[in-house]
Amino acid sequence: MNDALTRVPTAPLLQWDEKNGPYRATPHPTTAIVDHALATLAADAADLLTGPDAERLTACQSSPCNRYLLRHGRRQWCSTRCGDRARAARAYARRAQPQD
Repeated sequence: MNDALTRVPTAPLLQWDEKNGPYRATPHPTTAIVDHALATLAADAADLLTGPDAERLTACQSSPCNRYLLRHGRRQWCSTRCGDRARAARAYARRAQPQD
């Protein structure tokens, strides 16, 4: 993540325009579009990991899913699909248990 964060400048540079004079802008060369996109994603991820919502970050409770989500209320799964998969597995396990 740090590699992606350091590949592009984060401070807007001083630029000059004949019509408007000096202004500040972050350079965004077309040759570094991927680096800029990765840096933006890495910055958002770093903000999430270090911000006030960091304690809400949790792994999806549906195996074999490896995604994460921000807990909200009783939510345990990253998506409806994972929730459906977990509920179906529980129902199957109940039906597969031998009856006494």
